[in-house]
Parts: sequence; structure tokens; C-alpha cells
Amino acid sequence: MKRATLLAVLLATRAAAAPGHSVVGSKHDLSVSGPGPIKATKEANPCLFCHTLHGGGEKGSSRPRSSAKYQAYESSTFRGRVGAPTGASRVCLSCHDGTIAVGQTSARTIAMGGTPDGRIPPTRRSNLGTDLRQSHPISTEAKASPRTRAPAHAGVRLDPQGLVQCTSCHDPHAEYAGSPEGKFLTAPTKRAELCVSCHPAVLASSHLTSTRTYAAAEPGDPAYASVSEAGCMGCHRPHGATPNGRLLRAAATDLDEVVCLRCHDSGKPYGLGMDVRRQLQKPSSHEVPSGGRHDAAEGPGNARHPLPEKQVGSSRHATCADCHNPHEATHRPTAGRRISGALDGVWGIDERGNRVEVAEFEWQICLKCHGDSANQPTGNRTGPTAVRRGLEVNLRRVFAATAASSHPVLGPGRNPFVPSLKPPLTTASQILCSDCHSSDDGPATGGQAAGGPHGSIYRPLLERNYAIADFTPESPTAYALCYKCHDRTVLLSAQSSFNLHQRHVVADHAPCSVCHTAHGVAATLGSAQTNAHLVDFDLRAVKPLPGIPPYTASGGGRGSCTLVCHGRRHDATRY
Repeated sequence: MKRATLLAVLLATRAAAAPGHSVVGSKHDLSVSGPGPIKATKEANPCLFCHTLHGGGEKGSSRPRSSAKYQAYESSTFRGRVGAPTGASRVCLSCHDGTIAVGQTSARTIAMGGTPDGRIPPTRRSNLGTDLRQSHPISTEAKASPRTRAPAHAGVRLDPQGLVQCTSCHDPHAEYAGSPEGKFLTAPTKRAELCVSCHPAVLASSHLTSTRTYAAAEPGDPAYASVSEAGCMGCHRPHGATPNGRLLRAAATDLDEVVCLRCHDSGKPYGLGMDVRRQLQKPSSHEVPSGGRHDAAEGPGNARHPLPEKQVGSSRHATCADCHNPHEATHRPTAGRRISGALDGVWGIDERGNRVEVAEFEWQICLKCHGDSANQPTGNRTGPTAVRRGLEVNLRRVFAATAASSHPVLGPGRNPFVPSLKPPLTTASQILCSDCHSSDDGPATGGQAAGGPHGSIYRPLLERNYAIADFTPESPTAYALCYKCHDRTVLLSAQSSFNLHQRHVVADHAPCSVCHTAHGVAATLGSAQTNAHLVDFDLRAVKPLPGIPPYTASGGGRGSCTLVCHGRRHDATRY
């Protein structure tokens, strides 16, 4: 009798309920009179598909049971604990895992007229399957990330135990009136309104402020007018994402870069400019890895994903997420010769080799791979064929304050006499890695391509040409990289700190790399007296004499050479 009374009330309410504000008449109305293709053939009560009136559900509750076995969400960066679905999520999955049909959700199958044909078809997005690695984690604690405040939960609803469930983002009883996308969401995904309830870090990102036109990444996606409107949904999918973690719009076999290059590729119909793919296809680039795979959990303390790498044979990789945090990256210009907004929110390595949670300098990000990694290439420095007396591929040591000499990357310059420097550079200036290593057609060269070390026609990933072949005729083009900072007129005149540049570089066609190494000389390989001014000779052209330093600095721009260069002997030849 009670059931009949309840049914009468529900049916009477059906006509009065406004569309989108009640389960009655919605897609979740699976009764015989429901509007969707999946519904019962007999049962008229729309509540019984999720609620059992008298037992038959989970122990101590009225919820129906789902007996399917699930593969829980997993990710190397996820801080919560996930087990078998509990609470309201089990109710949702009793239909949405696609394993059972309408009316088969309880231990005592209710005579609703459900049949195996009433399952949600696997082709429909609402069929989540039993592999929950592809969906947002459920039945887990709400955790804040290490650098953000605790979740605000303005748009989400935690269950009585404080756990995230399907019902945290979806209201199964009513469509949210302010969301055009439906899906029973408690708040719209537009401009990440729902997501930032728990993930506030994204609020500062250019991805949430960009007005660039956005096209749907996949058929069936909601229509967003701009990148900012797409918000989190531009890169992530709460359901049907890659099983590799972090809910990316990628297949299981894809590298994470496919998500970035979906937009950062002007060759695609939804290309948004900043064509990075074209840069990666240049002769020298931070190419997408062929053997290594980036993992967002990488770091010095991660035994499974160490970075810097500990093993010589480890696969090297350079991927978008190694240098960019898509949730915090902005268009802010480089601040005080430290770091640009494009690198905001990325961890790095300091001058002592320790992890810095938020890099303050560009070089700290570069040292993640070009510092203490054991698997660095052991080719010769300053060009693919140059031969030096020593080899130090750890740039943390090469640029250290204790180095014999180096370009001022980790700190301000130490050489008080460099008359060729172009303003605004001074002897106390500090430069960026990207001042030399950057796209050849980026903003610094007057081009429109994305700046930064993505790709270049000049090896090794140089912004401008730097000729290293012996007997190269001098020209503004041959040594364009050097002349970016050093005034060519001064450098090739008597005003230079080395007054024989004109003779060596112009008259004898000796390239800069014969005498200088571009990065510097570590303290383990030389001294401030024998390797001042980045002097470290290319042994293909220069032959040191036994037991005698080939170069000795005397200070004040003076020094002497004792060596054989291109067959010509120098015996303490002074300049």
C-alpha cells in the first residue's frame, strides 16, 4: 500500500516538475515511461532503479549492489588512496559500468522487466566500463596539492565520510540549470568552474585566460568559444581519459605531448598558433622522446622515476611537462633576467644539486637534465666534433661560482674587463640559457615562432649561427651568436680584451671555438689562470707542449700562449 501511495505521488509530481529539475522525465528516469532508449518494460517507479525500499542493497543501507570487479584509478602523482568503489558511486556504477542491465542492480532482481539488452552500450560515453583508471578517482579523500590551499568544494559535494564520489560532481536527481552541457553536473565545466572547486592552481594559468579560438578536441565535446571557456576540458577528460593517469585526452599508447601538440600545432584545424610541433621537427630540437617517457612524479627523491637520472643507460627525454606547468604557465615576460611566465610553477635543481619546488631561475629547470644526470651524452663540448683536454657534461659544475671561467648563467659575471659587451649588458650581468639556446625564428630574432629552446636550424639548438669549422671566413653571419652580445667592431679591434682577434679570426680564419669553449671550464678541469676567458683549446687545431700550460692569463686583458697552433709554434707568446 505504501509503495502504491509513493508511486501515485511521484506520477502526480511528474507533470508539475519543471524539465531539468527532477529525475522524473530526465535521462535517469528509467521507468517504463522514461524518455531514453534504456528503460524498463514494466516498472513505473523511477526511484527503484537506485533505491531499494526494503533491503536487498548494501549491508545497512538501501543501496543496490554492483558485483563487478574494478581496476581502480592510479597515477604516480595522485596523493589519495583509492580502493573498490563505495557509497553512492556503487549505485551509479551499477548501471554505468555497462556490465548489467536495467532491473538487475540488486541481489534480488526486481521484476522491472530489465533484460541483458538494457545495458548501456559500450559505444556510449555514459558506459564507463570497469577500468576506472580512465575516470576521475572516486571513493577517495579530497586532497590538496603540495602548493595549493585545501580544496574549497564550492561546486562539489563530498559524501558524509568526506569522500569524493560520483555524486560530488553529478546530481543524479536533477540537471544543473546553469549548465548547457547536461550530464547532471553540480556546476558547469565552462571556465573550469566545477574543477577549480578542488583544483584552484589552474586559476592563474594563461590556459584559463586565453581568448584564442578553441575548437572541440573530439566529436561530441561541448562547444566552447575560447581556450579559457574550455578550461580544464581542453586537455582533460573526467571519463574516458588515458589509463596512464592525470585524466589526459590521450590513448594508452600516446605520449603526454599529444595533448599539448593538439593545440600547439598550426597545421591542425584547431591549431592555436605558437606552433611548437614545427620547431620540434627542426634539425636540432628538444624532440619528443623516442625511448623515454616523462612522468610528472620525477624528482631526486623518486626511486622509480629519478631525475636527474641515476643510471647511465637510462633513456633520456625532453618533454613539454619537463619545462612547463600547464596549470600555472602565463605570458608574463622574463622577470629581472630570472624566469619567464611560461616556466612558472616548475620545479628545478639549485646550484648545490638540491630540488627547488618552484624554480626561480631558468637555469634551475635546465639543470634537471643538464646537471647531475648520469645518462648525459658524452660527446665533446662546444660543437659535435670539437676536442678538448677535459670533458665535463655536468653544467652545474661548469657554471658554478668555483669554475675556472664560465658564461654568467648561475650568477653575475666575474670578469671586470669585457669591453666588447653590448648595452644593456655589463660585466655584472647574468644571462639566460635561452639567450643562446632558442628557436632560430622566435621573437629574439624578429620572428613570430614560439620562443625558447624548442627547435632550431642551428646545432646544438642555437638561436643564431655559430660556425665551428676550422678556416671559416669571418662574417656577421658566421658568428652571429657571439655578436648578439659582443660588439663585432670592438671585438675585432685593438679595444678588445684580446687585441689579436682580428689576426686570428679575420686573417687566419680561426673560428671562435678553436680557443674558447662556449659554456665554461669546471674547476676540476682547469684554473682561473690557465682557463680564463673561457679559453679551452680545440685539440684538432692546437697541440699543447708537454708539461706546459698552453695558456696563462696575466690579468688586465694580458696573457701568453705556449703551444703549436695550425703547425705554428708559440713559445710564451705574449699579447
